Formats: sequence, structure tokens, C-alpha cells
Amino acid sequence: MKALKTSISIMELQKIIKQWKSRKITDSTISKLLDLYLGLTAYMNEEKVYPIENFYDIKMSLRFSTTQSLIEAIKRSQSFEFIQDDKAKQIKAFYSPLWYHANSKNRTNEIINTTSASPNLSQAFAQTFVEDNIYNNIYTKGNSSNEELSPTGEAPSKNFSSKINIVTPESLATAKEFFHLINENSTQKAQMLTPLINWFQLHEGLTRKHACENLIYLVNELLIPYFASQARFMKSNHAGRLCWLNNLLKSPHGQHLLNDTARTNREKRKQVIHEIRTNQRSNHPLSEFEWTDPESEIRFYDDEVEGMVNIPEGAPARPSAEATWNVLSNKWV
Repeated sequence: MKALKTSISIMELQKIIKQWKSRKITDSTISKLLDLYLGLTAYMNEEKVYPIENFYDIKMSLRFSTTQSLIEAIKRSQSFEFIQDDKAKQIKAFYSPLWYHANSKNRTNEIINTTSASPNLSQAFAQTFVEDNIYNNIYTKGNSSNEELSPTGEAPSKNFSSKINIVTPESLATAKEFFHLINENSTQKAQMLTPLINWFQLHEGLTRKHACENLIYLVNELLIPYFASQARFMKSNHAGRLCWLNNLLKSPHGQHLLNDTARTNREKRKQVIHEIRTNQRSNHPLSEFEWTDPESEIRFYDDEVEGMVNIPEGAPARPSAEATWNVLSNKWV
């Protein structure tokens, strides 16, 4: 993917930054806008624009508090343009002039320049960011600094901060039923759950069994409580919830949940192995210098070079901590 303009002078950048500062955009927001202006290709489509389906991922990656604050910052900068769907009265995408030009392709949408103060722009934003928009439905735990809460560093409104999501028995049951329905539908299971098992198996080097255990933990301990705590989840239909889950799993927060699951279960497996070894090494009926596994009744000892060495059935008790079993002579040496 290549930009229309592959180089930009320092003087030009300084001019842009000066303009943004004059429009009361904070330094932290300026650095984020620069990333978008110069081009974050991971969030562009094949037309080199930032489509609406990537707005949430952009917001998470650049650490904006909400998708709305991301768009407001872009709008205030007056350096980007928006693509509007006239029929739906909805913002479909925005782009950097370094990467896309309105006349470079056949247009089916009206191009809205952010320097325009026409009423249509406000109406378009209002239609795009209605309260039920799926991209505003995913929230992460933790708080950002005040400077990152909005393009001007203002704290969120009281109405926003007062919206508290509480887990109820009803919401918990609904979230459990949602994943139960996914698991029962072979197509949805293959689209949503199987790729997660594959991810754990590939990135953690796990057996299929352990990868499935990771998925069970992710769903039961993280995803179900997460969705149960979201007030809007109860108002969504199954299709909307599937879109929500899909966007969550693609987001940085979704990656955090995957990593947290992998780390937690990795530690659990280590603990299980440690307990097994501790249990094994507390059982030495024949000699203090060897052990017998309680379940398999296999005898073994630890060697500095070879690690755990099995002792053949019927072999004499290990006589000392330094003794090693010679497989050729069938004797301790």
C-alpha cells in the first residue's frame, strides 16, 4: 500500500502542528492525529481510507476514551475529510489527503470536508454516533488520564461517568445463553470459537485439549462476565451480539483478554506440574535416594545431566544420591 504523497517536509509538518495547536488540540492528541495523518495502514481498507468498521480499533489503538472523541478530534483538526453515505445520512469513513484524493476514484458518496461548517456535517455525525451504535458498545476496564479523555483534555460529562454497568442474575444468564447458542450452532462455532482454540494452540504450543481448556476459561471467566456487565448487551439481538463479540476479539482489549487467558492457564499448568512433582517426590518407599510415582508406581531418580531417570522394575534400591543406573550392566554404579 503506497501513499499518494510519499514524503513531507519538516516545515510542512510544523505548519500542520501549529494549526492544530491554534485549534486547541492537546499535545497528546496531536501525536495521535499525526499517526493517522501520516498513515496507519493496518486500519485502512483497500481504498486507503479509514472505514467505520475500524473506528473502534483505531480508538483503542490510539487510546481515545470513546469513538466520539476520536471523531471530534479529527473534525477539529480540519486536516482530514469524511465520506458520507447520503441515503443513510451516515459517516462511512475518513481519510488523510496524503493517502487518498476525492477525485482519484469514482465516487458514490458525498465528500465532506471538515473545514465546512454546514449543518449536514452535524447531522451526519448525529446519525453515525447514535447511542446504539455497536462500535460504542465495547468498553475496557481502567481509566485514562484526563488529557486523553477528549481532544481538549476535558473530563467526561457527569451523565457519561454516572453510567454504571452492574452484573445481575438476569444479565449473567443471558450472557451464558449467548455463548451456549454459539456453541450449538456449527457455523457460528466455527467462526467464533474454533479460531480461538487454534490461536491458543499455535501461540502457546499447546495440545488441542489444553487449548480447549484455555477457551473455556476465556468464555466462562472473562467474556461472560464482561458482556453481563454491559447494560446495552441486554438490549441487543443475537446478530448484534455476534458483531459485538467479533469486534471485541479483533480489538486490543480482546488481545489483552487472550493474553491474560494464556498467562493465567500457563501458570495453572505450571502449578499442577509442580504439585505432581512434589507429590511424586514425597513418596520414596524403597530408598531415600529414589521416588515412586503414586499413580503409575514407576520408580525414578533425578540426574543433573539426564534429568528424571526411570528405574527398571525389580532393580535394587538406589544406594546413594550419586548412584546412577547402568543400562548395560543392569547395576548401580
